[in-house]
Amino acid sequence: MNRFFNDKGSRYSSFWMNDYDTSSIFDDLDSSEDKPKRKGKDIVQLAAHRRAIANFVRICTAQSIPVQFTSGGDSYTDGQKVVLSGNLSDKNFDSAVGLALHEASHIVKTDFDSLKNFLHDLRSLDVPNEHIMNIKSIANYIEDRRIDHYMYKSAPGYMGYYDAMYDKYFHSKHIDKALKSNHWDEMSYENYMNHIINFTNINRNLDCLPGLREIYNMIDMRNISRLSNTQEVLELAKEVHEFIMNQLPTQDASQDGEGEDSEGQDGDDSQGSGDGDGTEVDSGDKQMKADESAELSDRQKKMIENAVEKQKDFINDGPRKTKLSKRDAKAVNALDKADAQIHEAGDKYDAQYYRKNGITRVIEMDLSKSAVDNNLIPCASTYPYNSERKQEVINKGLSMGTILGRKLKIRNEETSLKSTRRDTGRIDRRLIAELGFGNDRVFSNTFKTEYSDAFIHISIDVSGSMSGDKFDQAMVSAVAVAKACSMIEGIDVKITLRTTTNDHQYGQCLPFILNAYDSRKDSIQKIKSMFWMLQSSGTTPEGLCFEAVMKSIVNDSKGKDAYFVNYSDGMPMFNNNDIEYYYDGALNHTKSQVDTMKRNGIKILSYFISGGYESEREQKDFKRMYGSDAQYINVQNVSAIARTINKKMLAN
Repeated sequence: MNRFFNDKGSRYSSFWMNDYDTSSIFDDLDSSEDKPKRKGKDIVQLAAHRRAIANFVRICTAQSIPVQFTSGGDSYTDGQKVVLSGNLSDKNFDSAVGLALHEASHIVKTDFDSLKNFLHDLRSLDVPNEHIMNIKSIANYIEDRRIDHYMYKSAPGYMGYYDAMYDKYFHSKHIDKALKSNHWDEMSYENYMNHIINFTNINRNLDCLPGLREIYNMIDMRNISRLSNTQEVLELAKEVHEFIMNQLPTQDASQDGEGEDSEGQDGDDSQGSGDGDGTEVDSGDKQMKADESAELSDRQKKMIENAVEKQKDFINDGPRKTKLSKRDAKAVNALDKADAQIHEAGDKYDAQYYRKNGITRVIEMDLSKSAVDNNLIPCASTYPYNSERKQEVINKGLSMGTILGRKLKIRNEETSLKSTRRDTGRIDRRLIAELGFGNDRVFSNTFKTEYSDAFIHISIDVSGSMSGDKFDQAMVSAVAVAKACSMIEGIDVKITLRTTTNDHQYGQCLPFILNAYDSRKDSIQKIKSMFWMLQSSGTTPEGLCFEAVMKSIVNDSKGKDAYFVNYSDGMPMFNNNDIEYYYDGALNHTKSQVDTMKRNGIKILSYFISGGYESEREQKDFKRMYGSDAQYINVQNVSAIARTINKKMLAN
């Protein structure tokens, strides 16, 4: 942000954010949006946007600069971190990225010590404070252009974000109106500054004030990179200030106009901070002459006044940013720690029977204590109800896992099979004596069996119908497999839970995936300490969840023997404002996702968690979705689990 000299210390982005929207940044991207507005803050989207912007900042600066929302206190960059507004959305995302990059470039390129020393020297010389503030404002403007030019040229792939930032703050229709009129043609320090800060606007008129063209040439936007450091910017700002003062009548020499620190920022909650993008400005031959005959209404004058005040706030302190409530800020931080992500699913879904097709969002996040504490996980709670029984379930799974691990350990062992009395191979010394008796098959061959590394993805349906014994059965089995594989070298396990959110959590009911355990980064201790928090709730989005994480499932399993183990008790069922996911349409969609996994070399094991009352039709539909290998067994039966897993894992 342009906090640099404060004494207090339809999107271009679609290409980068997997939307693959090829629209131009000059298109009216918002005109086609007709989406229902959700109540309150979309904290998952905020967390995703913050993460994306943080990545942009890290890539462009090659530094790990903190990026956070303002939630009280200062809403500006303090030279150490980038601060985002709490109203960050798809609509203003581009300008927000431009602002963040602008703020980050200040942190990287601006010498704050030079500023501090320069201002101190001016005060020691008894320079009037209003003059110091004017010099500071000019320096802010020039420094903005210098550091933006650096980023604009060093990271051309991010130009669109700077364009969005410029359009938001320096190329508004109200500023255009002022430049095309004679509104700022009266001699005053303020009007000189109004023109100077809009030198990048093609409607500028360099002949409307005495010496304005000379000032334009002094700053020399085309060659702004000649200013190699902040100290040079400060010296130039002092020269520009003195030049302006020499143009003014004596009685106006004390007017500071624009230069005073703006304390009453208008609360603009947009993100765009960068006043300048460092783009080269056209020379005077492209200027538009002022329309001196244009009469501005009082309303137009007021709009111009508001627009230029935002510009001045931007230059001196940066735009005021909307603050997140402490509660929302805490939730966003928890989501960030949980690596929350948003996917889209339902693209290939055919609802049939006149039901609603559509694309819906799917939320995925890691199991973490902070996410549970902030009520962000619908299938987890720290409420101690039945905590002792749940812990017993976990302990039982761990104990069974030890037994299961011994049964699966054969995979770790290299086996050899020696075949004798062969025509070729190595001579079997025990058969040499038979050579003289017409037997020339005295050779032997040894065949060794080895197994590749394996990856097992366990996905558990934890909808409301899975409550009670069925939930316990699934947990015991999943924990047992995780424990068993922790005893076996070369096997990684990931346990995920799938359910749906509550309306009040994320604005509407959404499919939800919880990454509860990943042996690649988690220890068995996480199962011991956190799995007792897990619980059943919601409905059954099945294939929508599979579709949402298909890419990660395929990527996780590359180069390994891959297995997808599913625990479920019923048929797909889900509904929200976007999609109606029922009956044959949902069955076919789930089957298509399973088939996609199979085509990618992933072997499927699906266990039906029976409640004892399933119909023959339900059992048939279950096999229809998951294949003929779908198992109707007691998942607490270690021998049965071992037998079916071994059959798959040792098949090759």
